Amino acid sequence: MEPVLMRNAVPCAVIGLSLLGAAIPAWAQTPTSIPPSDAPSQTPQSKETTALPPVNKPLVLKQLTIAGNQRIPSNRLMAAVPFHVGDTISQSRITEGLQDVMKVYQQENVGGKFHQNLKINGKDVIVEWTVEETGAAADPVRPLKLESADFTGNLHISTANLRKALHIQPGGIVTPAEVLSDEKSVQAMYVKKNIGVTIVPEVRYPHHDDRVAITYHVTERAPD
Repeated sequence: MEPVLMRNAVPCAVIGLSLLGAAIPAWAQTPTSIPPSDAPSQTPQSKETTALPPVNKPLVLKQLTIAGNQRIPSNRLMAAVPFHVGDTISQSRITEGLQDVMKVYQQENVGGKFHQNLKINGKDVIVEWTVEETGAAADPVRPLKLESADFTGNLHISTANLRKALHIQPGGIVTPAEVLSDEKSVQAMYVKKNIGVTIVPEVRYPHHDDRVAITYHVTERAPD
């Protein structure tokens, strides 16, 4: 249903839009300009109403507000919006901006209902976005920590010496890049002894938490 024009001295169109967002709604990435089912209908008989502007008509953004957000700060949401006050935009572009705000909520795993209200006065537009948050943010991912490092198959270099070559020590943060770096360090020790080697790391979670145990399975190839 089409929105109604406010009966002021200067005609000012008020357009409502409601969008529902969940943690990862695929459809939320598709812009829509369908107004809510409870939007007021226009009265054709009134002499004080005028036709609504096309959705692609250029409008100058005079004001943009976001309300109702509690778990995500406004400055972060505003940073995701690809336009600012003073820019010339269309109604469809405004709705796309709201979709960008919804994507921030998806990234934080926070659900919500999103409402858009446009106040159009001639070539100017005031945009009001309201968020009804419906889900808690996901717990931040904790980094993995090394509990122990061990070796198997090492015959020519002791486990104690191989451990000294590792950058990740017990209690340190474990990342794929650091594990790869440690593989190269162990390999370098074998190169110095002119011994070929294949290293396969195995990462285990013995306590089913953020603590990991790494076992480096070594296959040595003695020189001919």
